Amino acid sequence: MSLSSPNRKTIATLLAAALMLPTGCDRSEPQDEPGSPPAAIAAGPSVLLITIDTTRADHLSCYGWPETTSPNLDRLAERGVLFERAYVQASVTPVSHACILTGLHTYNHGLRFLHGYEMTTLPDSCTTAAEFFHDAGYDTAAFVSAFPVAKRFGLHQGFDVFDQDFLTGPEEGRVSQQGTINTGLNQRRADKTTDLALAWLKKQHDPFFMWVHYFDPHDPMVVPPTDFVDPSALTGTQQEKLRSLYDAEIRFMDQQIGRLFDKLDLDNTVIAVIADHGEGLGDHDWWTHGILYEEQIHVPMIVAAPSVPAGRRVPHNVRSIDLLPTILDVAGFDAQAQPAMDGQSLVPLFEPDAPDPGLTIYSDALDLKMYRFATLDPAIRFVDRKPDMLLSLIIGDHKYIHHFMHHQESELFDLAQDPDESHNLAQASPEIVMRMRQELQALDCLPKRPEQTEKPMSDEDARRLRSLGYVGGDEEEEEDDD
Repeated sequence: MSLSSPNRKTIATLLAAALMLPTGCDRSEPQDEPGSPPAAIAAGPSVLLITIDTTRADHLSCYGWPETTSPNLDRLAERGVLFERAYVQASVTPVSHACILTGLHTYNHGLRFLHGYEMTTLPDSCTTAAEFFHDAGYDTAAFVSAFPVAKRFGLHQGFDVFDQDFLTGPEEGRVSQQGTINTGLNQRRADKTTDLALAWLKKQHDPFFMWVHYFDPHDPMVVPPTDFVDPSALTGTQQEKLRSLYDAEIRFMDQQIGRLFDKLDLDNTVIAVIADHGEGLGDHDWWTHGILYEEQIHVPMIVAAPSVPAGRRVPHNVRSIDLLPTILDVAGFDAQAQPAMDGQSLVPLFEPDAPDPGLTIYSDALDLKMYRFATLDPAIRFVDRKPDMLLSLIIGDHKYIHHFMHHQESELFDLAQDPDESHNLAQASPEIVMRMRQELQALDCLPKRPEQTEKPMSDEDARRLRSLGYVGGDEEEEEDDD
């Protein structure tokens, strides 16, 4: 793989060349063969995985936000382990969730893009968390809140129940004559998702693996109840209003998470919470997500269970791909019985003064996209344009963001001295940049052709993504021509 800087006009040729190679959960390789299916565990603990979409770590009170935005997650952190430096491996929803659910890097599970390309579906050959628990005798269920984690992306594999009923509504009315978007056809609020999850829980007796996905912080147009919004916070600039509403959506989502916690047998349940990515909120002049600065890929991650030490905070860099092997370890599954994963169990870090494992953090954002960010004023629209494929590495305190199409714009930061990533050191430290580029080249992380032809993204699926603010490359060009 070359990480040189191609001219934008040649990107199609370069991608075509990259796509000539096989990829995606190839279990024919000896190192990729999963372990033997585990025997059913009649008395094993249940497992609840909660993914909180578009939620920045630094906007949760348990991560230091000055306002109390997350009292129930704070409570979970007090009875479990909070990872202070957790990073996701992608900054768009389906790709990041594939990493969480498989424990695999993007370049190994094969779901690389949000839309507009091949590699928009998790291959059947990958083993998901739900498939593992199902084979172990668990009941499995998922209750998701938005289209980007729908069955269309292959994330339903292994679930006995996969609830996405909000997607059955009609397509008409998705965009009004005034140009406003009816996002409600492609997502639902946290209370609706929680109601369905609780109804399923009420009938459960056997050990279960349940995934609950919340989407509220993603979209300011799906507002929480008024008692979660401080009216005085909505009197400033459009930017200030949006940030205040973002915190209100987190508070409402957290309240619904608390409803789940209140109905669980906490003495026999492993609970894991992680965000799939953060949100720009104007930092680095970017309002949405899909790039690789800290506010986008540094996320909250908490694990709690009776066997987990209470109140532990882990200061070391860890990855979203480490969450699944950690959950399986905490739940009592032998490592030899687990599927092959790139991640590793973080249980050793639960010990006081555990040494830093020195993990290398890889993340990518390969979609060439334009993101439209809805505001509270239909006359105002924020647009984020991303005409590049981004790949990043964090090794120790250094973070390198490689701009594949515009190498001269690549960035290097010292996170210890510059946590806000305001001083690009790439020109001043060429030896570090070269070393980081060599590390990326060794990963062979550019997209490759899938094992088999997958179902192409339909026009309806593309419209659903547009309703949530995602716009593809062709539409970006049309927008530029206006």
